[in-house]
Amino acid sequence: MATVTATANRNLSGSPADSRQERPEKKAAPRRTTVALSPRAQEIVERFKSASGASTSAAIDQIIQRSVPRPSRLKVSDIGLLVLDVPAREGLHFTLEDIKHAEDEMDREYVERLMGQRSRPAPKGSAEGRRT
Repeated sequence: MATVTATANRNLSGSPADSRQERPEKKAAPRRTTVALSPRAQEIVERFKSASGASTSAAIDQIIQRSVPRPSRLKVSDIGLLVLDVPAREGLHFTLEDIKHAEDEMDREYVERLMGQRSRPAPKGSAEGRRT
């Protein structure tokens, strides 16, 4: 003959509906499933795992999350130009003169690098620098 005992934590004051309201909500548990991957997909997951240190399930989850397309930040202005829509930051302003100054600096650096490469002597045995 078997004996059944009730636990001490049992809610004896009300119905099962009352006891559900007192319990905190459970979070949705991750669902477990078996996935068949092609050798190429398995290689991608393994590389991602080794680079990020994540588990297989976390690596697959992150790869899927990254594959969701994000909306483009390029917008068409009122006059038909494509404009990069970035959030405005307080105190961050660019004027046309700032942009021209940055372009001039980039051009100057490019020319200096180019001239520096031409002024280096050619290695011996090279056809560069020889007149024929």
